Amino acid sequence: MAESASFRPKARILQLLGDELIGSPRLAVFELVKNAYDADATHVSVRLENIGTPKSRIVVQDNGSGMSLDIIRDIWLTPANDHRRRQRETGTRSPLGRLPLGEKGLGRFAIHKLGEQIQLVTRQVGKPEVLLALDWEGMLAHDYLDEVIIPIETREPRTFRQGKHGTRIEITRLRDAWSRGSVRDLHRSLTSIADPTGGPSDFMIEFKVPGHESWIEDLPDPARVLELALWVFSFSFDGNVLNWTYAFKPYGGIRVQPVLLTEKEPLLRTKEQGRVIADRALLLGIGPLSGSFHVYDRDRWVWNLMPQKQLVAEYLRNNGGVRIYRDGVRVYNYGEPDDDWLGLDLRRVNTPTRNISRNLILGRINIGLADSFLLREKTNREGFVEGDALNHLREVTTSVLSVLERLRRTHKEAVRAALTGVKEPVARSIDTPVAQLREALTERGLSRLVALLDEISREYEQLREIMLNSGTAGLQLSLIFHELERGVRGLVEAIHRRESIQDLEKRSGYLKDLLEGFATVLKKEPSRKHSLTKIAREAIFLNQLRFRIHNVALDFPLGRGEQEDVSVRASLGLAIGGVSNAIDNAIYWTRVRWPEDPTEGGPLARRVWIGTSEEFSEGPALIVADNGPGLRDGEEDLIRPFWTRRPGGMGLGLYYANLAMELAGGKLMFPDPADIDLPPGLDGAVVAFVFRKA
Repeated sequence: MAESASFRPKARILQLLGDELIGSPRLAVFELVKNAYDADATHVSVRLENIGTPKSRIVVQDNGSGMSLDIIRDIWLTPANDHRRRQRETGTRSPLGRLPLGEKGLGRFAIHKLGEQIQLVTRQVGKPEVLLALDWEGMLAHDYLDEVIIPIETREPRTFRQGKHGTRIEITRLRDAWSRGSVRDLHRSLTSIADPTGGPSDFMIEFKVPGHESWIEDLPDPARVLELALWVFSFSFDGNVLNWTYAFKPYGGIRVQPVLLTEKEPLLRTKEQGRVIADRALLLGIGPLSGSFHVYDRDRWVWNLMPQKQLVAEYLRNNGGVRIYRDGVRVYNYGEPDDDWLGLDLRRVNTPTRNISRNLILGRINIGLADSFLLREKTNREGFVEGDALNHLREVTTSVLSVLERLRRTHKEAVRAALTGVKEPVARSIDTPVAQLREALTERGLSRLVALLDEISREYEQLREIMLNSGTAGLQLSLIFHELERGVRGLVEAIHRRESIQDLEKRSGYLKDLLEGFATVLKKEPSRKHSLTKIAREAIFLNQLRFRIHNVALDFPLGRGEQEDVSVRASLGLAIGGVSNAIDNAIYWTRVRWPEDPTEGGPLARRVWIGTSEEFSEGPALIVADNGPGLRDGEEDLIRPFWTRRPGGMGLGLYYANLAMELAGGKLMFPDPADIDLPPGLDGAVVAFVFRKA
């Protein structure tokens, strides 16, 4: 015999919705304030009264549109009602032009997180007040939800008189004891609901704790803290162009000139994944974004010059990080002390002198509610659901942050030099990249290369010890690390692409030659005679995978015998490394100018030309030319250590190349493409390695 049945939820589902979906009482109050925003309120009052007594209560009152009896019955008392979601999807805005923040129809159950008894009074314009009383304990005494009867009363206005309207929620028999610390945390949350630099101007929140005003009166003023930032970076990105403004504002006692810069440029991705430029496709379901980063310096010699440093320290401890705002209203849990959605602290550990950690930054990202339709908030109100859209938002934000880190690096070094005289940071350990390579070699069973790797690692440590003991460490050691790390990265990539054992041995041999080149310099041994063809061919070999992967056409007339070979004096390992760096840059920047891969079988748009030139009075030159966007900086910046426009780059490639040329008695030059004889179409960067003739 066939039977039918229907779902019959238990009454305790209300407890689950309120208690277990909302993470904390602070977040529950935040939900009630968001509901006021959705009701078109311009003012919300939050009061914690009689704290520490049996009569303690929370009162949240707004001047929003209020609710009628029909809305209370058909929407407010209907869990998961989707009227807000339908408003958002159809783009239906309120009289104040707002799209609703809520969409799941569950936010009202946050009340249960706060207390056992609730009285709600609400009124729409020109209508009677509606009174609703909820006793959670009494409701949960019933077995099934449909057994719960909730009385609703309509009456003449008593709370909202003289034409006033809105909603008042009073919560008693509080479930949590509110301490000084939890009250201060709630104050911080409420003051951060609206974007402090661009949130809705028609939405004000008032927070009071009668009898305990001293608990919050000494909290830092966010506006004052923002004024004390050493660096301020504001930006907007529409999927085509990144517009940014950068300000460096040194404190009194720092003898470095302030700087204000404004620029437009393409946004380069920190995670390339085949494309190096962020575009509109990356912003699909996210929409255009804007924001600002206020950054501080906690190095001792700078920190001691900061006005009100204790105030800033406390504020950064509780608010440091990057927050997300939609239509100017904050999305939790981003930017909270236990949240590092961008992985800033890990980036800082990996490159401590370059990257920005959460305790140094007050950041905000602002997106539009209508455009960010692929970013769905979790039911527990703690961030967005993980997915491609959130990953893309992370990547765009990190890419923007890398622009600031590039600009900041120059002035951070200038501040350090002005205050301490120290200019050169200490290099990192080679252990991590070597460990990654060792793992890759072991997986493929290449034991003889593991032995060679161990030898390279030992030679690096010996060289490092010599440099440290001789007082020549710092930048030079960073250079060695930069080149070894680049070589190791190429080896790992070659292993994963299953290159032949002969090619892998050749790559490993380059690392050994590199260290020998540095050792030769330290011992002040003379450079030896080498042919430009050999130097160029070895540098091309180190980059051959990247030419193929990124569809970059290589023109090498010297290698084809179309140009006369020349013998020059140089340290082979260092010269190869310098040219390899220039090739690496050329491949990258041609991808920036030509982001689209060619159609199948068509000509390659990205071009790199490597040949010789006799047009320099100083001597024969090896030329690396490309058809990328060209060089935007002067020679002084190009060869300055740690200066880079490439996201994630160390800024040591051209500095290294210049050093290699100086040690060989030559010169690194950057002629204009029109100044030397090049094939047509090579209108990008030109790097000339000008040697002494052997």
